Amino acid sequence: MPITVHAYTSLDNEEIRTQLERLYDTSPEFGDGQDAIEQLEQNLAQYTTVYTAEFNTKIIGAIWCTGQGESKILEYIVVHPANRGRGIAERLVSEVCRMEEAKGVTMFEPGCGAIHRCLAHIGKLSV
Repeated sequence: MPITVHAYTSLDNEEIRTQLERLYDTSPEFGDGQDAIEQLEQNLAQYTTVYTAEFNTKIIGAIWCTGQGESKILEYIVVHPANRGRGIAERLVSEVCRMEEAKGVTMFEPGCGAIHRCLAHIGKLSV
């Protein structure tokens, strides 16, 4: 399943906002999608980028990348239930690392066990 990865620093696009809200409705880390979007909007104002994994213009995964300088924290990864088990999370983490390294980032810290496993598997786990 080919995915494209996009970076967003704001949720001005209503379609992106709606798709992310629906996606984060499936995440156990938030009360619901609206709660996730409210927290994301606060974080986007403070050194956070949300990266999305998209397939046929639909957002099927997302991850937050937070911090400034050479070190970033990857957190709040979610993949739509219908697409889990297909390697989407690992491909998303890998592409986010590639895009952030192009900006000078050298260290990535995992915000949860799933991201830790992805970073370890692709050899990007900070020690």
